[in-house]
Amino acid sequence: MTNSAENLVRNITQLTSFPDIAVRISEMVSDQNSGAAEIGALIEPDPALNAALLRIANSATYSVGGTISNVERAVTVVGLREVRDLAFAICVSETFKGISNELITVEDFWKHSLFCAVASQILGRRAQVCAGESLFTAGLLHDIGHLVMFNQAPELSSDALVLSLEENDGLSPYLSERKIFGFDHMAVGAELARQWRLPNILRECIGFHHDPFASDTASDAALVVHVANSLAVLAELDSQNFGDAPPIEERALENLGIKPSVVWDVIAESRDSVDELLRVFVH
Repeated sequence: MTNSAENLVRNITQLTSFPDIAVRISEMVSDQNSGAAEIGALIEPDPALNAALLRIANSATYSVGGTISNVERAVTVVGLREVRDLAFAICVSETFKGISNELITVEDFWKHSLFCAVASQILGRRAQVCAGESLFTAGLLHDIGHLVMFNQAPELSSDALVLSLEENDGLSPYLSERKIFGFDHMAVGAELARQWRLPNILRECIGFHHDPFASDTASDAALVVHVANSLAVLAELDSQNFGDAPPIEERALENLGIKPSVVWDVIAESRDSVDELLRVFVH
């Protein structure tokens, strides 16, 4: 059945479950008695999380000079809440490795997602968004609903992609998805985030990244991911034409206090980290 976002997500969650370690890390981050040492000790025995955390801590995004080889030190550098969100992200990446998908390559999906993640983090820092420690993961997971739809309804998803290309050059796929499915990948991603008990800030960013002012709150975090999604497309295309990317709400830039000219600096800065980080998610 594909008549609702809930049905698609329910079918996916029957194929795979969310790793308990991500939930345990989240609980420890919320526990004031737990610190970098305790969380590092939990992560260290997990090969995927261990390797990913060390690689990210040593990336240009978090560069502090010198090589970080200790997990506890990596947790300190990246930050407790960011480690929590990264754990969710890495677990999602690992979980979807076994989920078939014929409409997009794993590398292309994560490359766009990583550009959005890094751009979100940089924009959040420039705009002084208080949820900055969650923005990397919000950007990384913003399109996760696509993976569910591509797996559960590949033919309808293909129809939506074709319709999107015909009607709006592929720049607003959610509009075509709504015509074909009756809902879009934002709704599917938000439902997956809900069923997997991801933090509320991640649910909002995933659920409104194309249309942030449709949210009751239109939080700064959702505005950041909205802008970053378009910047990611421009970065992938190596384009400086805003018309080549999904439309950016002018109010989003205004509310964040970001001048349009700044976005080119954000794109340039993002490139420094993406290629290195891509090896964390595609290996």
